[in-house]
Amino acid sequence: MNSEDVTIISIVGKQNAGKTTLIRDLIPKLKEHEYTVGTLKYNIRKFDVDHEGKDTYKYFHSGADSIALTSHDTLAVVKKVSSPPKLNEIIETHLNDVSVVLVEGYREDDYPRIRLIDSQEAETVNSNSDNELLLVKENPEIGRFSAKDINKALDFIETISKNI
Repeated sequence: MNSEDVTIISIVGKQNAGKTTLIRDLIPKLKEHEYTVGTLKYNIRKFDVDHEGKDTYKYFHSGADSIALTSHDTLAVVKKVSSPPKLNEIIETHLNDVSVVLVEGYREDDYPRIRLIDSQEAETVNSNSDNELLLVKENPEIGRFSAKDINKALDFIETISKNI
């Protein structure tokens, strides 16, 4: 599969709107529908996939430009970069083997998006675009989305995917 065949869906919303929860709820539903799924948390300030004291941590902090950690079923690569790579470059290089990539926190470009809003925003926000689905979270204290909302999001992704 090449990256042109990958459906990219941005999941956007305010902090604590439920972006991670929605992605976590969507992954098994997409898998049930025979999609392969990748996720990308885009442009976070800092992250660590390795831990102090481990050999690969020592290599990276000794100046290695790239390190890889592998097991029999997992691969992680950490690279130093001079500037953040663009979203399409990351997908082309690392996520081109999945059918759907759910991206959290990416608002640029014109990728299809699911925008999470709360019920207070629903009165002032409108979207007439076929490229955007608004999901209104009625009760932000509930840690999950309703089955109805998950199905709406799934239908949106499947519609976008068929148009690629």
